[in-house]
Amino acid sequence: MVVYFAFLFHIYQPPVQIPLVIKQIVNESYKPIIEALMDHPEAKITLNINGTLTEQLHDFGYDDLLGLIITIASRGQIEFTGSGKFHPLLPLIPEPEIKRQINLNDETNQHFFGKLYHPRGFFPPEMAISEEVLKTVKKAGFEWIVMSGIANTLPEFPTNHISIHPSGLKLLFRDDYISIDCAFDKINNVETFINRLKYKNTSEDMYVILAMDGETFGHHVKHAIKNFLIPLFQALPHRDDVKICTISEIIDRFPKGFTQIPRDSSWSTMPYDIATDVPFPLWFDPNNQIHIEQHRFFMYALTLIHLSAKYRESMDEERKQIFDNARNLLDRGIHSCQQWWASQRPWYNPDMILRGLNEVLMASVNAKRSIPDNIPDIKEAMELIMKDMLKAQNKIILSL
Repeated sequence: MVVYFAFLFHIYQPPVQIPLVIKQIVNESYKPIIEALMDHPEAKITLNINGTLTEQLHDFGYDDLLGLIITIASRGQIEFTGSGKFHPLLPLIPEPEIKRQINLNDETNQHFFGKLYHPRGFFPPEMAISEEVLKTVKKAGFEWIVMSGIANTLPEFPTNHISIHPSGLKLLFRDDYISIDCAFDKINNVETFINRLKYKNTSEDMYVILAMDGETFGHHVKHAIKNFLIPLFQALPHRDDVKICTISEIIDRFPKGFTQIPRDSSWSTMPYDIATDVPFPLWFDPNNQIHIEQHRFFMYALTLIHLSAKYRESMDEERKQIFDNARNLLDRGIHSCQQWWASQRPWYNPDMILRGLNEVLMASVNAKRSIPDNIPDIKEAMELIMKDMLKAQNKIILSL
């Protein structure tokens, strides 16, 4: 019996993150992880790096780190995944915006990583999935998608076969229990980790998907790279009972299994959230007034952007630039962190809420500014939308 396991490391920083924080995380987490892979050629990971972080690393002078990632990927130690560039919660935005975020992410990462970036699989931000997200990801050409174990609807958790969505998309479920224990430093040595991988006590080969924020290693848990990850990478080549793989290698090894439609959820969704029909509790909780107003605010902004987009061809060059700036600001502004910081479960940060809100507001103002003067009725309609939008903003600010 062999346990084949895959680490999926998700690395991302919001587009409004301050450079000092990125510098700290690069030095504590990103560089040490990549250096650990460089020093252990048999180790490998599946990596999701959102395009906004790829750009930030370049803009802040970390091309050497990007170069190391390219080197390791060329050695077959990194498998990239697709995602949404600016890390929006995909189930909360319309299908055209889901497609746009996927395409933007692919364009950015292909620019920096070239032909090495050819993802077979998809990481939805916060592992938040819905039926529309699954169908859109399949239409985008991805072979598989990874999600939280709580999304599984089969009586038995898949460990020796690959579940299939009716669309044909392959479904991978992370082991929530082991992943969370690793992330919170409850598993911090090699033997404990390997014993947990063998929890089924079966004679059949099985697989385990472990997914967590890459920042867990070295940033959140300071000793996790030196005391756990490196010793694990050193030990694995000498063991026959446990093998490290990429997720796609697991898919290629194990047979297709039962078809299922996963439940709407995220990797922060708990059983009581499912029971109360709140699948995305840290981003859209109907009992959280800030979440409700944030969502209303975003939908108004999307309406303004899509309305102004219809008139782009009739704009002069200056107005086209204003519109393109508005479109980029909205792409950035719908990142999921501002809702996460409003969740109060237990995280709460008014500054992060306002930073995201400001980008969405600037996008809306510029969308209105881009409309040609000879279309006054559209400008008037946009002013009415913005009045309601500002009511939502006012409620958010007064509640902080």
